[in-house]
Amino acid sequence: MINSLFKSQTLFLSVFFLSLCLMTPVTSKVASAALYQPQKLLTLSQTQPDPLVKKIAVLGKDDRTPLPEQHQAIAAGIGILGQPGLKGWSCTAFCVAPNIIATNAHCIVRNPTMGKRLNLSKTLFILPSFKQSFAGNTYKHRLTYPEYVHAKKPYLSIYSGSFSEKTPLNSQGQDWAFTKLIHSVCKGRTLSFADVPLRKIQKAASKDKVFMIGYHGDKQMNERLYSKNCQIRSRNNPLYFLKPQRRIMNKQAILLPHTCDAFKGSSGSPIFLETKTGPKVVGINLGSLRYERYRIRRNRYTGKIISRKKLKNGKETNMAIQPKVFMAGLKRFEQETLLNSVGEFKELQKQLKFLKLYRGRIDGILGSKTRKAIYNFEQQMKLSKLGLPTEQLLALLLEETSKLRAEQLAEKAKQ
Repeated sequence: MINSLFKSQTLFLSVFFLSLCLMTPVTSKVASAALYQPQKLLTLSQTQPDPLVKKIAVLGKDDRTPLPEQHQAIAAGIGILGQPGLKGWSCTAFCVAPNIIATNAHCIVRNPTMGKRLNLSKTLFILPSFKQSFAGNTYKHRLTYPEYVHAKKPYLSIYSGSFSEKTPLNSQGQDWAFTKLIHSVCKGRTLSFADVPLRKIQKAASKDKVFMIGYHGDKQMNERLYSKNCQIRSRNNPLYFLKPQRRIMNKQAILLPHTCDAFKGSSGSPIFLETKTGPKVVGINLGSLRYERYRIRRNRYTGKIISRKKLKNGKETNMAIQPKVFMAGLKRFEQETLLNSVGEFKELQKQLKFLKLYRGRIDGILGSKTRKAIYNFEQQMKLSKLGLPTEQLLALLLEETSKLRAEQLAEKAKQ
C-alpha cells in the first residue's frame, strides 16, 4: 500500500518579511525593492492607487485613512527616504533632530535592490511642506556625504544597529538607523521618542490611543496615511507566534507586535502613543512576522517530502522596535561632530593602534576593523556605542594615549 510508505505530519513554517517597503513573496526570505520611476516623485498626486494590488500587512479590515487635521503638525516631519530611477526604492523616514532622520537599517545600510551597500550621494530625503502633498512644494535633501570619505564606504553619517538579512528575526531588534542631513531641514518638525513599557502601550492601544503615520506603496507613496485602531499583541501569544519566535522576542524584549495596517513603503514609519504632552513615538515600524500551517507527506524510509498542502491561512502580525535600544546612542550621535578630514581620521586610527585596539592599515577609511576598534574603545570608556569617528572620540583617545605614554615613561625612569 502506498500509504504504508509515507507518513503525514503537520508543520508550522515561519517566514519573516524584512520590510514593508521591500516585501517579498512568502517563498522568499530575501528582500527585493519596490521600483518607482523618478518622475513619480514630482507627479505622485496625479497617479491613482491600483485597486488590484494585494494588501500586504493589512490585517483584517483596512483601517488606513487620510491624515486627520489634528495630526498635520506632527506629520510635517515625516517624509520619504529613497533613490529615484528604474531600480529606485523608497521607505518612510522621520525627523528626530534638526539634521537627523530615523528609519530602518534595511532601508539605508544595504541597497534593497541589489543587496549591496548604498551610494549615499544618490540617496534623498524628500519632505513635503507642512500641509501640501508632493504636488506642492517639496524639499529634497541629500544625506551628509563628506568628500574625503572613500567612495565605497560613505557611512560616517549613519548610526545604526547591526542588522543582517541572513538572520532577520534574530537581528530584527537591530533594524534601526539614523542618518545626518547636510542641512538642518527638520528644524521645527522633530518628533520625540518615549520609552514606554509594552504593557502600558497595550493598555493605551485598547483605548485607541496608538496609531501610525507613514507612506504606503499601494497609494503610490503620494500621501501620508493614518493607520488607526492599532492593537499591541503580547510577545507570548501562541496564537500568532511560534515557540522559537516567542523565545527570540522575549530575549530581545524590544520588539513591539502591532496591528497597524501597513504596506510596502511604510518601513520606518513612526508609531505614536497619545500622552498628556502630545503624541510620542514609541516604535519604528519594521515589517511583518507570520507563519503558515502545512500538511507534509514524507517517504517513511528516506524522509523525502512527497507533497505539501497548506491547511489554512497563516497568522500575521506587524512588528516595530521600541526606542530604548538606541536612545542613549542617539543622544551622542546628535551632540558629537564627525571628523572633517582624512588626516584626522588617520590620527584616530593611529591612536587606536597605539592602544592595541586596531591592527589594520592607517588609511583613513571607516572599515569593519576600524569600527570594531572604536566599539571596543567606547566599551572600555563605558560610552554608548556609536562606532563613528568623531571629534570628541579623537580628543578622548589622545587623552588616554598621553596618559599611557606618561606611565610608560615613568616605568622606564624607575628602571
